[in-house]
Amino acid sequence: MQEIPLFDTSAAFAMRVGQLASTLYEQMDECLTADGMRLPGYATSIVQSLYHGGPQSISDLAQRLQLSHQLASQRVKWLVTAGLANAALGKADRRVRVISLTKLGRAEGRKLQAFLPKLDRAYSDLFTEIGIDLHHAMLRASAALADRPLHTRIGEGAVARVGNTATPSDGAS
Repeated sequence: MQEIPLFDTSAAFAMRVGQLASTLYEQMDECLTADGMRLPGYATSIVQSLYHGGPQSISDLAQRLQLSHQLASQRVKWLVTAGLANAALGKADRRVRVISLTKLGRAEGRKLQAFLPKLDRAYSDLFTEIGIDLHHAMLRASAALADRPLHTRIGEGAVARVGNTATPSDGAS
């Protein structure tokens, strides 16, 4: 098969992040199942938010978890279909759906509380092995992109900042 240009460079970073996320969710699903949970990895953040924060609208969940409204809705739909959550019309605004955990969802939430410290230790082991705390690196990258988005960086001529010295990122010396 022919080599695809730029797939082995930083230009493919978003693709690699997506591939890593897919791998993490696949492996997390295996671990959750092994721990006796029905919950898929992609829904853990919503269950965690509902478990600790109580009933919330999909908009509130999306905002709190920094998900698109559509993605939060899809994940909530899975939870409702699986019997782990209920969706009720809001009392103040009937257009708003308020999501809460069912009894089964709260039981999954309790199991999740026991699972998350194990996951934290596994990630710490991974970060030690590869020599970088990806969690904190991702938080720093998100903050840096909020401060100076890609379109600004591209518009600046893709200047790489190394310490206080700016160098062209095309590798030219």
